[in-house]
Amino acid sequence: MRDDSHPSYPVVSSRPLEPPVARGWRAIGSPRREPSDLPRLSTHQVAVYRVGEMWVENHGSLDLRSDTAVSATSVTVVDKQRNVPVEAMVTVPSADSSDFAVRVRFRCTVDDSVALVREGPADAVSALTSYLHACPGLVEECLDHGVAQVTEVRKRLSARVSAFSIAQPPRLPGMTAELVSVDVLTPSELRDFQAKLEELERRRRQDEVEQAVEQDRKVREREHQQQLELMTKQHQEEIQRREQEVELQLAEQRAAYEREQEELDSGQTAKLGSRWALLRAYRRKELTAEQLAERLGVAEREAREAAERRDETERALVERLSTLWREDLVRDTERADRRWELRWQEKTRMLNARREELLTKSQEEREDRLRREQHQREDTLRKERDERTRGDRQQEMYYELYKQLIREGYTDMTPVDIRALLDRIIGANLEPGAEGPDKQLESVPPQGEAQSSTAASAPGSGTRADGTAEDREDDAAFGEDDESDTFDIGDVGREEHGY
Repeated sequence: MRDDSHPSYPVVSSRPLEPPVARGWRAIGSPRREPSDLPRLSTHQVAVYRVGEMWVENHGSLDLRSDTAVSATSVTVVDKQRNVPVEAMVTVPSADSSDFAVRVRFRCTVDDSVALVREGPADAVSALTSYLHACPGLVEECLDHGVAQVTEVRKRLSARVSAFSIAQPPRLPGMTAELVSVDVLTPSELRDFQAKLEELERRRRQDEVEQAVEQDRKVREREHQQQLELMTKQHQEEIQRREQEVELQLAEQRAAYEREQEELDSGQTAKLGSRWALLRAYRRKELTAEQLAERLGVAEREAREAAERRDETERALVERLSTLWREDLVRDTERADRRWELRWQEKTRMLNARREELLTKSQEEREDRLRREQHQREDTLRKERDERTRGDRQQEMYYELYKQLIREGYTDMTPVDIRALLDRIIGANLEPGAEGPDKQLESVPPQGEAQSSTAASAPGSGTRADGTAEDREDDAAFGEDDESDTFDIGDVGREEHGY
């Protein structure tokens, strides 16, 4: 059973870490982790990062650009609070139809978080429950007692579990556990306790699911926010560019309008000049007042009509410019969205091609390694086979040369170290490019020459009537004793020479 304050102990959470991506302009900066990639640690909690084959403990102050953060493949949060209460439940059969539920409380403390993550249990409750099941005689202790004898059962089970914890204390890698108490629950209490366990487990799973959903939602919101900011920035840049273009167009149109106004003003000036002419004519009594008033009315009507035409032209021009500006803005926005979509598709295609290239390269390296290992095994087998062939050949040459020496009579009268001679001939013959044993035997002096040379090298006076003294000298020269022969020609040689 897990305590309410410690829903998961000693491992609070564990999850893998994806490789970080490079940051900066065009992804050429150094890779780093996001703050959301690393877990948030509470009091008495530490994080253990796995970096290759090593585990690194951290207390929450890890740099996002450090080698540990970038190279880590997984992270585990461990609770290092001391004397954490942990309860383990075991069921013991009784004489009645109901069973006794034994609740054992322990105090647990994590001593080495790295050893715990590498070798220890992720759930202290399961490990301590397995430890209690290993207690000898625990199941058979209460087979003769019923539910009514719960007091006696408590005494027996408490004594047995306490003795077992003293004799064999629980040994969990990276943490220590100390027995606190042993309680025996009645069946009704057991049902309530199990219901409470199920409710706690349901809450824990619900919290885990909600936490995972919330974390995924935050990640998606962050990605969407980044994409929205990027698109907003691009749209703002595009709008600014279009506004600058529209401002230039408006400036050009305003200049044209001003030129047109100047032309209209020049026309009004011409009309005013005609009025002055009319006034001068009226003063000279060339026109009557009625004629002057009629002609001035005609000029006023023409001026109003010209002003109305000018205002209508200006309104139409402004409306046309506004329509063109809105249409250009819509087209440019659609074109920018299309370009962004094409760039996104191209980037996705390049990432997929890179992933396939890495997979192909990994497969080729694996095949090359297997091929090299196969060649090494074949070379080893070939060397062993060559050694065996060389040994067999050496034995055959010993036997053949031995028979040839006997047939040639080298062993009849001349004391020769046959073993040294054979080793010299066979050793030279086994070397690459050596001559055959027949040619090497030709270099050995014949029997007569060997005897004459032996006789010439013997001391001057005396004849070999019995050959005893000279035989001793020859034996001494070859390092042999007169009573023992270092070379045995065998049964075949003795039969051939009549010995």
